[in-house]
Amino acid sequence: PDVRRMLLTMKASNEGGRAFSTYVAMQLDTAKFSEDAVTRKRAEDLVALLTPVAKAFLTDLGLETTVHGQQVFGGHGYIREWGQEQLVRDVRITQIYEGTNGIQSLDLAGRKIVGSGGALYRLFADEIRQFTANAGADLGEFSQPLNAAVDTLDELTAWLLDRAQGNPNEIGAASVEYLQVFGYTAYAYMWALMAKAAIGKATEDDFYAGKLGTARFYFARLLPRIHSLSASVKAGSESLYELDVAHF
Repeated sequence: PDVRRMLLTMKASNEGGRAFSTYVAMQLDTAKFSEDAVTRKRAEDLVALLTPVAKAFLTDLGLETTVHGQQVFGGHGYIREWGQEQLVRDVRITQIYEGTNGIQSLDLAGRKIVGSGGALYRLFADEIRQFTANAGADLGEFSQPLNAAVDTLDELTAWLLDRAQGNPNEIGAASVEYLQVFGYTAYAYMWALMAKAAIGKATEDDFYAGKLGTARFYFARLLPRIHSLSASVKAGSESLYELDVAHF
């Protein structure tokens, strides 16, 4: 069972990440090539919002899934003939180059969320709401928890905007976990889109059956991580600033 969990976590994270990076790339193309000024502006704003998520969340999960891949081999994961130990060492740099993931999180929370007064966030959240509103009954097992996840992210965003007005330390204290909640919710949107494409085809095609089963795993076992992350954000910044330099 544990090997299945690790393999499914790898599959759900990797395929969700590919879909999300393609979605962001689509916004880049739209921002560059659309002939409609309003469409271009919306795409530019989405790119600004989602770039730190694409960089930080993909690479955080990239390390997690690569370690899972090593763990599948057991002790042999450290042996060079498999190549997995090299992948674990190599993937680690992705979290610290091109702007460390902590800086990417500050960019999302400080510049893109608080800096825009939540306007950039609402572009993405409204798109997901429109999708869930029109998803149909056959997609309910995915659209309903996706809608609930956006509810959680809405509440967390409002909390951050409110607390940041009185205490700028809240932005930094919340930023890493906030980006993670955002990322898991964005992946949930991607998996709901993939599930929509797979429903009706899964009984006849193993590819679509694999997509649908992986979507169910993601919603059941990975998306619930947002609740503990949200609780960490709402714990506030006080505990981060309780110790003086000498206490370290």
